[in-house]
Amino acid sequence: MSIASVQHGYVFGITNDIPDNIYYVEENTIMYPAGSNIIINNIEQKAQRFIPISESGNGISAVTVSSDKHVFAVAERSAQPTIHVYDLHNYRKRRQLVAFETAQGKEFTSLSFSIDSKYLAAQLSAPDWILHYYAWEKGKPIAVISASPSPDKAVNQVTINPFDGTEFCVTGQGFATIYRYAEGVLRPLPLKLPEYNYVCHCWMTTDCIIIGSQEGYIFMIRNEEKVQETAFSNCSPIATLQSMKQGFAVGGSGGFVSLYDFTSSDWSNFDLVRKIPLPDASLKVTAMASTTSEGTLLVEVDTNQILKIGLTASDLAKTDDLKFDVFLEAYHYGPVTGLDLCIRKPLIVTCSSDKSIRIWNYQTGTCEFQKFFSEEAHSVALHPSGLYLLAGFSDKLRLMNVLMDDLRPVREFGIRACKECHFSNGGHSFAAAHGNIIQIFSTWTYDNIDNLKGHNGKVKSLYWTPDDQSLVSAGTDGAVYTWNIRQLKREHEHILKACSYNSAVCSPNGKIVYAVGSDKYIKEITESTVTKEFESDIVPSQIAISNSGRMLFVGSSTGTIRTLKFPFGDHCDYQEHQAHSAPITKMRVSYDDQFLFSTSEDGCVYMFRIADKDERNGLKKEKAILFADEILITKSDLEEKTVLMAELQRNLDELKLEHEYQLRLKDMNFNEKLKEITEKYSQEIEALKISTSMLRTEKEKEDVKHQEYLQSIKSRQVQELHEVEIKYNQQLMEEYEKYQLQQDHTSLLQENWQKQMREFESSTQKTLSEMQGVAETRLNSKSSEIQRFLDDIRQQEREFDEMTLQNQQDIDTEMMSVTSRYEKRLRTEREEGARLKGENGIMRKKFNTLNKDIEDNKAEIQRMHDNVKKLENIITVLEKEIQSLRKEMSDRDEHIQDKERKVYDLKKRNQELEKYKFVLDFRIKELKEQVEPRENHIAIMSRQIQEINGDLKVLNKEQNNLEEQITLNQVKLEETKKQYVREHHKCHTVLRHIKMFKTDLQDAVQYFQDTDVLKSMVHTLYNKFCKNDTGLTGIDIDNTVKQEYLDQHNKLKERINRLRTTVDSNTVSFRTENVHTMAANQELIAEINTLRKATKFKPQKTSNIKIIAIKPASKPSAVQSVSQTPNEMTADFEKNGLLPPILKTST
Repeated sequence: MSIASVQHGYVFGITNDIPDNIYYVEENTIMYPAGSNIIINNIEQKAQRFIPISESGNGISAVTVSSDKHVFAVAERSAQPTIHVYDLHNYRKRRQLVAFETAQGKEFTSLSFSIDSKYLAAQLSAPDWILHYYAWEKGKPIAVISASPSPDKAVNQVTINPFDGTEFCVTGQGFATIYRYAEGVLRPLPLKLPEYNYVCHCWMTTDCIIIGSQEGYIFMIRNEEKVQETAFSNCSPIATLQSMKQGFAVGGSGGFVSLYDFTSSDWSNFDLVRKIPLPDASLKVTAMASTTSEGTLLVEVDTNQILKIGLTASDLAKTDDLKFDVFLEAYHYGPVTGLDLCIRKPLIVTCSSDKSIRIWNYQTGTCEFQKFFSEEAHSVALHPSGLYLLAGFSDKLRLMNVLMDDLRPVREFGIRACKECHFSNGGHSFAAAHGNIIQIFSTWTYDNIDNLKGHNGKVKSLYWTPDDQSLVSAGTDGAVYTWNIRQLKREHEHILKACSYNSAVCSPNGKIVYAVGSDKYIKEITESTVTKEFESDIVPSQIAISNSGRMLFVGSSTGTIRTLKFPFGDHCDYQEHQAHSAPITKMRVSYDDQFLFSTSEDGCVYMFRIADKDERNGLKKEKAILFADEILITKSDLEEKTVLMAELQRNLDELKLEHEYQLRLKDMNFNEKLKEITEKYSQEIEALKISTSMLRTEKEKEDVKHQEYLQSIKSRQVQELHEVEIKYNQQLMEEYEKYQLQQDHTSLLQENWQKQMREFESSTQKTLSEMQGVAETRLNSKSSEIQRFLDDIRQQEREFDEMTLQNQQDIDTEMMSVTSRYEKRLRTEREEGARLKGENGIMRKKFNTLNKDIEDNKAEIQRMHDNVKKLENIITVLEKEIQSLRKEMSDRDEHIQDKERKVYDLKKRNQELEKYKFVLDFRIKELKEQVEPRENHIAIMSRQIQEINGDLKVLNKEQNNLEEQITLNQVKLEETKKQYVREHHKCHTVLRHIKMFKTDLQDAVQYFQDTDVLKSMVHTLYNKFCKNDTGLTGIDIDNTVKQEYLDQHNKLKERINRLRTTVDSNTVSFRTENVHTMAANQELIAEINTLRKATKFKPQKTSNIKIIAIKPASKPSAVQSVSQTPNEMTADFEKNGLLPPILKTST
């Protein structure tokens, strides 16, 4: 058991909710906050240094760097706001500062160092908005004051005058104030400005300040008075200001950075000189920073991208080519909701609420590419090969190809707002959470393999075992399930309804599950039972396990990452590492167990280097993974690139030819120029040689003159030197005579001094003898006093010894009494101990009894679990039966729907017939008066037709019954065929076993003479073929079943033949009767038509109807015309002129 080693490796992200969050440290090194760390990023070397700041995990609220780049300060959010001051060279903490005792704010919003880096101004947040002025080396504020005129007016920025460390400027919502520190007090001086929201400002000189407002106005203040006011780009909101040598830069909305320069020498007026557009007009500037030489300007935009532009004189001289370059690539600027990585490539993929999906290369520390979508991706998964990607959008789950610089959709699945999806380790399938259902799909066929149902709440975590045989899921319903993917059933479960699980993983062997949730416990679950659990002081949000199964990591809701001592012991020891400033959303471990990745709601993606201490000690050594470099490309893209390459190659060849021709022309021109220059310089060289010889002659003449002049000077100086020596010798003789006189005078003074000394010694000896006598007298008196004092000391010593003896006796007496008292108390305690031992024995018996009851309860619980499993099996069987019944119900519903459609068609046809019946009734009513003698005959024919219709109904009913019986027989026949296939397969298996037995038996017969070998081979045959005698029983059963199957098959075949014969005969008779009926109907229709013609031409003579002859063999019936179609009947009526005009129009 050990705790894995974790080190910060790289971070993709910037904390963008902090104003002025980027600073230059060196030419290619910048500093910015990311999560709970300060990052020192060297862009050229792609190396990052991490400085953990936030100890409580609440994040960073403000940061600043001194002007001399020696120290920097970071403010931390906490119950008591804290400022940490660090050395920028060795990155050690120099001092920790806390807010004023009575301050109520929870964070510092703005920091600023003085020009000498000895003082620090810090602005506290609401509600009291206290401005602190620290002498930070002493560790306490030297002055505090409330900077806001009212609690509802926020303070945006505070800065110290870079030319005077005792002067401040504070800007906020509706106010701007200058403060001066004097005599331990900060004295305010409000500026008279409109009530705008002043978000930023910068100092230009000791008395000049530039202030920017959110309303888009720029103010220049000189000596506490407003000098100039200018609108910024159609009054676009201003976000930040940066002072320059000759002016200042302004950034905000509008898609550009504006440069202003002062037009007068006294800095009393400024004008706009240049607008530099950003790469996208929709970008907004959030922070700016410049190098010490102010030759380069860094600009941070709202997409967490840092841009760079040169501001030297040569750069500003450009008119059209001045544009921003990418200094640091864009990061996520919203909470990161998804994270995954692949095996074959060093890639990780993330998705965020900023509607983008980004693929990062963690070896190079770069973003491979990014793609924005019209909607947010809630989850993302990367195929182990790195060539495919899953993304869960609000409307669909999309499978996409990962191309070189694009994500191209391949397939869409109907899963809305998929919060969790994951490829299997082999990549052949993937799982996606659809609410409380887990859907398993095939990666290659896109088929829905199965739906895993069991969760009552949303599924929040999915984890595949290394062999892809099991899937672990956890949800908000407090359930952790282990699913068997091969059998598509639930193997183990653990349910705790009071807990909402956030994440769950399992060991490499798939037997142990580790889960974390809202109850602050880290649980170890083995076969549905919690074997170990450890309570945490924070809510764990994610858990990750290494592929080796020897390292476990937990991410918290405060943004920290804990490395646990694993496997678990009696206690859960851990090491905590500062990372994010918001809850961690996802964690993953690389396949080679070398890197740990985490994402958070703060928009950062952290990479940690991890190492297993047991592995370092030699327990395991893995080979390095060789990553693949293959990419996907579509055929159309490849063809386009091929065509483009061919075109470019042609252009290149043309350019080569043209360049060669130009090069030859230039060579010719250069040769001609070289010849001209050579001739020119040859002539000049000859002229120079002539001039050189002349100059050399002149130089020789000058040398002769110089030598003559030098000789004359030397002779003159020798003569002058001789005269000076004579002069100084005379002076020396005079000085020597003076010295002799002074020496005689000194000897005289020496004799006088010796005489005075002898007189002084004699007087001193006399005075000394007198003082010695006085001192001896005083010494005698002092000796007597000393003797008296010694007698007093001896008396006091005797008194002290007597007092000591008495005190000793008193102490011994008191010790005896205390000893007796405590001995009595000890006896009482011993008696109490004996009594407690007896009670302890009784309690131990009770404890043993309770343990026995607990064991009994555990056995009862185990029995109940067994019953639950049995009931679950029964439920599974019943669910399958329900599914089969539902399928049968659906088939019957379809059959019923078909019948209902037929009934609907018949009803519709009946309605049409009702219409024509109305027509017939109308015509019959008119004809009744004319054809009364025919009514009786028609009634007789109607009764006959009703009888025929009744017979038809009976025949139809019999036909339907026969068809249903045929359907049932066909179903039974299908079941019989399936049973036959199974029995045939079983028989084939038995025959194969018999064949194998014969082969093995022949091999054994060869060793018939060797009894030992024969015995071992017979044992082998017994263990292989006869250990379980189900095969023989299977053969007997197979013969019986086969005979029964043949009998049933013959019977069903005969019955089907009989039924077919019956159906055929009934069909033939039905058709014959139907033909006769149709013939009779046609005759009746012809007769009716004849009657219509007669009534049309002679409607006034009703008596003439009797003239029409009635043939006895016709047997007409008007009702039988129903067998005609409505269109045919209408045509007949219209042809004979029997259709009224109203019905013609409606028809």
